[in-house]
Amino acid sequence: MRLFNMAVICLMCGVLCGCEESMTDRGETRNLDVELVQTINNIGVENAIIAQHTLYPYHFVADGEELNDLGQRDFAVLAGHFKEHPGVLNIRQGKAGPELYEARVAQILGGLKQAGVETDRMSISDAMPGGSGMSSEQVITILGEEPTSAGSGQAMQTSITR
Repeated sequence: MRLFNMAVICLMCGVLCGCEESMTDRGETRNLDVELVQTINNIGVENAIIAQHTLYPYHFVADGEELNDLGQRDFAVLAGHFKEHPGVLNIRQGKAGPELYEARVAQILGGLKQAGVETDRMSISDAMPGGSGMSSEQVITILGEEPTSAGSGQAMQTSITR
């Protein structure tokens, strides 16, 4: 009987210790999974910020030249990118007056220099993220033109004019 009790106690200790260890492993695995998902998400967000390469009026404190929390996060991503790669940074003026817009641009240029970005390798503009785009008049003119060859161009014009 004594041997049986010892076996039961050892078995219970093993099960309890094993469960505790298993629960710890699950917690660590869960934390690792959460970190992995957050890292992947952050990489996607940072890639989108870099692809857009634009700071909008909503990135700034209302009626101010300072960046808000969102602007500071996006600016940090852009500064890190422009430190390694030349390019264009768009700063949209929006409804800001000329003086406020110039103050915002100066604030951003100062921040870029402070972050170690060689600002002579990049340019600042008030452009859309995809470039200057086309005016609606140009698009209407293009859509109204006769295609130069039969085939896919004709099908495209037909589907657009429906």
